[in-house]
Amino acid sequence: MKITKITAALLLGATFLTWTFACSKSSDSSTPTTSQKSTVSSSKETSTKESSSSTHSEPKQTAQIKVTQQEAIDKFNNQFKDKQIKSIDLSLEGKQYVYEIEGFDSNNDYSVDINAETGAVSHVHSEKLDRDDRNQKALDLSGVISRDEANRIAQEHAKGTSEEWKLERDDTSGKTYWEVKVKNGHQETEIKIDAHSKAVVSTEHDD
Repeated sequence: MKITKITAALLLGATFLTWTFACSKSSDSSTPTTSQKSTVSSSKETSTKESSSSTHSEPKQTAQIKVTQQEAIDKFNNQFKDKQIKSIDLSLEGKQYVYEIEGFDSNNDYSVDINAETGAVSHVHSEKLDRDDRNQKALDLSGVISRDEANRIAQEHAKGTSEEWKLERDDTSGKTYWEVKVKNGHQETEIKIDAHSKAVVSTEHDD
């Protein structure tokens, strides 16, 4: 009788130990270790950084544009004081972006090239007006949208990356327009935008 009770007690103890060990093992497997937590955290941080980099990335050449449009205009005015501005062009020349600002007065045409990264003036030119150009009108810069705004509108209407921008006055309509060239592979699209109303006037594709 005593042997039976001892045997039963041993069996009960063995069962309890087996159950305790199983629960402990299950708990260990479901709880992440410090190493696992570190790996997950690192993975999330990497993913967040990559997402942020993708969102804010811009073409390397476009990132070279550090001189603002107003700063470029000021440099033109330093070269040719009290002249009317006819057009502002920003485009790639070789591997660098360059502003070309054209102006005039009653006798001459003027042009100044400005490095868009360094602000250095690389070309200054003036020549006598042609007779046909004596009635030209200056750009209306009051209230025009910025290049960044024109860029945003253009990229809503054409897939690709904006690479060239020109602000000029249409002699026929008297309105001021942004012309933005968007490139996608070998395809180029030129978007013409009213610089005051923001309306897209035309879209031209060049394959």
